Amino acid sequence: MVECEKCLDPTALGLFLVAVVSLPLAILQFYNEGIPTRPFFELMGLLIILVACYAYKSDSNFGFTVFMLVGAAVALTGFEADPSFNGSAINWENVAFALVFFLAIIWSVVAKTPKALSGICLTTGLIFLTVGLSGVIGGDYWHWLIGISALANFLLNIYLSFALALEGKIPIL
Repeated sequence: MVECEKCLDPTALGLFLVAVVSLPLAILQFYNEGIPTRPFFELMGLLIILVACYAYKSDSNFGFTVFMLVGAAVALTGFEADPSFNGSAINWENVAFALVFFLAIIWSVVAKTPKALSGICLTTGLIFLTVGLSGVIGGDYWHWLIGISALANFLLNIYLSFALALEGKIPIL
């Protein structure tokens, strides 16, 4: 067994996973074809929660908290109530997650994390806000707002994950 002197930071993996969730969501919303499958959200949510646990072991308080929130929100999307449920509670839960992600921007700025991470908190919050409000307010235009938010989230996540994974070969903004 090989011992490592440095514990690996799980942030890049978590960002890659969030990017994997955001891209199909964006594509399906741009085509107005709904959302990815429930098993997709369930698995990705659980994997992101595992990354959060590893972030905790790596003493990454911000990473632990944000990845646990994202993982919980994504998993709840997959494990939502049965199809006969009217969904109104899910919409307000999305709005609540959005508010927490917007508040996480304050922590991100105070902790002097990369600006891209604050942008990820913003775009993640926008995804949950637009999804939540689309169910509460209704209307036929929300899929565009969800798609734009999800695409921006994908781009920020994929950029920062590559920047972290390549350790300095791409500037971390």
